Order: sequence, then C-alpha cells, then structure tokens
Amino acid sequence: MNRQVKDALRGSFLRPVYLWLANRYRALRRLVQYPATARVGVVDYDSYWDGKAQGGLGVLSEWRRRRAQAFTELVSPGDRVLDLGVGDGALLRYMLERKAIEAYGLDISPKAVAFCREQGLNVELADLNRPIAQYLRQPFDYIILSEIIEHLPDPERLLNDLRPHARKGLIVSIPNTGFYHHRLRLLLGRFPLQWVVTPGEHLRFWTRADFHWWARQMRFRILREIPYEGTPGLRRIWPGLFAAAFVFWLQDEAQAE
Repeated sequence: MNRQVKDALRGSFLRPVYLWLANRYRALRRLVQYPATARVGVVDYDSYWDGKAQGGLGVLSEWRRRRAQAFTELVSPGDRVLDLGVGDGALLRYMLERKAIEAYGLDISPKAVAFCREQGLNVELADLNRPIAQYLRQPFDYIILSEIIEHLPDPERLLNDLRPHARKGLIVSIPNTGFYHHRLRLLLGRFPLQWVVTPGEHLRFWTRADFHWWARQMRFRILREIPYEGTPGLRRIWPGLFAAAFVFWLQDEAQAE
C-alpha cells in the first residue's frame, strides 16, 4: 500500500478501522521479523539520541504516555523524585507539569543531558554501572527506574545501593517476557523481541511471576502493580499473559513494616 493511500485512509472516516488493522498486521509481522534498524555491536547511546533528534525527541509516544501516567499516579505534589536514565526528559517533564514535584534526573549520554538542560530540567551525567552513591547527595521520596534494570548486568547491586536513598520507595518499569506475543514468537522459534537496535540491549528478562519472586528475594514489597501496556481490558484481568509491560512500586521490607 503506497503512502498516498495510507494518508487518505488516516484522514477518512475509515481511520479507526485502518489503524486497528495496521496495528494487527504490525503485531503479526513482529512474530517472525526483526527490526529494520537491527545491527550487531555495542549500543552507542549518543548515536541513539542523534537518531531520536530527527523527530520525536522530547515527545511522549502513546505507550510512553501511558507509562508516564502510571508513574505520575504514584507520586504526590512536593515529592522529591529522581529519574535514573532520564533520556530526553519527556517523562520527568510530564510528571513535573502535573504533580509539581521536585524533579531531578541522571543519564549516561552527554547529548541527552544537554537536551534536558536546554528544557530547563535539573539533570546530571552519570554511569549507572558505577557506584550510584557518588551521584546521590541527598535523599529522595521516589527513585524511578523506567525500563532501566533489564539493561544492566547487575540490577541487584543497583537496587540495594538505592534502597537507603528512597524514602517512599523505588518505582520500576519492565517489559513482561511472559506477554503472549513473546510466547508465540518463542513457539515460532524466535526469541522474544524486546530490542530496537541490537539484541544486546537487554541483559535481564522477567515475567510477572519472575519479578514477584525476584522482589521477594531482594526483600522488597510490591505496594502497587500497574500493567500499563498490552491487550486492553485483558491486561488487568490476566496480567501475566496479556500485559506487555508493568510499573511496580517497591518498598524495602524493613521500611514497609
């Protein structure tokens, strides 16, 4: 289907039907294909943000907005909130505008940090693979790890190091490897597709059941679970199978008692 026909359908009364069919077709293709951007090698985060700068930098997509809404739902006005891996700052700015929080961020990419500062955000450069305590000068109410821990070889160390610095807890989001699309992809002989540039993006994987077990082993209590992405309706009824991603509010067991 050529571009002119697609644009005509998007602008017509058939738009809802076209978008539904287009999304179903895209989902089916993801069961057997790989991203067109795929390459093998080390992820260069500055190159990633250079690519984002061509369009969409600082703008929340539909699914990122749903995740931002879940995070915002958990915080209160006046809370001191730190976003680790802040990226383009769109999430932090969304929360700041709606809950009047004290917003801070850390990121490994100098270009992402520079962009955030241009937007007036309080963001500093940091490498999460190094001891995090050297970047934390004061406590926060919440520390956000938005799609971060699956990229780390040792997220246990990071969460343990963050534990004493978060008064109300940690807010963590992860993709759900148990999502039925990923199960079908495995059935067709391909590993779950949770990356865009290179398969090396994700080093750790959790299903919903895995994450609940893992949190208990880490001595965290899950105070809230929000299945923010996946099959509408069903993701709340049967989240382990129909939720594509979760937001979890974690609190140290000793603190929660």
